[in-house]
Amino acid sequence: MTKNYLEIPEELYNKLSDYAENDQLSIRLENQQILLENPKINHTNKQNLALHYFIVPSLASGIIALLIFLSTNHPQIAFTGSRHLSVASLSIILSTLFGFFGFIWTYLRKSCDLSKSKFKIFRETLTLSVAYTSISFAVQIIFWYIIGKTFSGVTFDPFTAGFLVLVFVGIIFYFLISAALSITLPNLILLLFTTFIGGILVSMATNNQKDWWQHNFSFLGTGEATQHWQFNITLIFSALILLTITDFLFAEFSKSSLYNYKFKIIHVFYILIALLIAFVGIFPAQSWTMPIHNNSAFGLVAVVLIMIIFLKWLVPTVSKEFLALSWTALIALILSAVAFMGIHYLSLTVFEIIAFAIAFTWLVMFINSLRGIIQEGNEWQVKLLQK
Repeated sequence: MTKNYLEIPEELYNKLSDYAENDQLSIRLENQQILLENPKINHTNKQNLALHYFIVPSLASGIIALLIFLSTNHPQIAFTGSRHLSVASLSIILSTLFGFFGFIWTYLRKSCDLSKSKFKIFRETLTLSVAYTSISFAVQIIFWYIIGKTFSGVTFDPFTAGFLVLVFVGIIFYFLISAALSITLPNLILLLFTTFIGGILVSMATNNQKDWWQHNFSFLGTGEATQHWQFNITLIFSALILLTITDFLFAEFSKSSLYNYKFKIIHVFYILIALLIAFVGIFPAQSWTMPIHNNSAFGLVAVVLIMIIFLKWLVPTVSKEFLALSWTALIALILSAVAFMGIHYLSLTVFEIIAFAIAFTWLVMFINSLRGIIQEGNEWQVKLLQK
């Protein structure tokens, strides 16, 4: 009988041995990729997701909703609306509460690197749980707003209403648990973009009547702005997510043979940038906090400029395309500064938006570039043999 073999380098064999269960690995094809996994872990994840992490909280939410609906003594429960407790309001409340704690539980058990310090584990877990729960909360608000306009006046008996709450909570809970089980660097980058851009756009929209753009970009975080906490919380949470991304990236990098003191310098730069972004939100552009706010904002751009100038020295293997893009970003930052401070062509608001957008985008693209370098270092040539 013909036997088929896969010849692999010894380094790859040693790495696969850490994942094997009794020298056994499962292999599957997914999205034109070949994935090797520990079969026991893979099976356990699916089983726990289906039974413990999904069904039990959904049933609990349905029972809680039913008891609350029955206690109101209303024969009919509104689908949406605020006249009394509705399917919409209870679904949002229960899915947010169960989802928040469910995400924490799942992430700690399945996705957390226990080799990290307890402080990092706590910070990452809390940051990700709040971020993902907030996104699900915002999506639900939009969803129920549309449903309210579409099915205005629809009511159900308490038992049907309780069952609908169970269904909607289950859907949101499944999304949050799936997210906790599949935390990857690309997902975190998408989360960073979603949190940052979404929060900034909401802050702009809520201050449209105050003509915030006639002041400056930082006006959105001052006490004169409407719901200024949204702008400041967005920056603080974006900084925390960036720290989490940095932890994930350099934890993976530290296992590579490419890791050296230059990458440690980049790591320090990213931590410093995250702190500066947080300071911009913690210290608004008003009264005694103005100097700290301004120095943090200018310091953020200055660190990005330093990283671009020394990019070739820091990462000698960086691609020519990204190097050219980086110098383009550098020139754009300098030209925008000249247009604002030199010839006064740009307003302060426009200059702040341009500078922050270029710096933020470059930082995320640099993370992707570093991730590509890691992936190149984790590639091996294998050979198929048949005997």
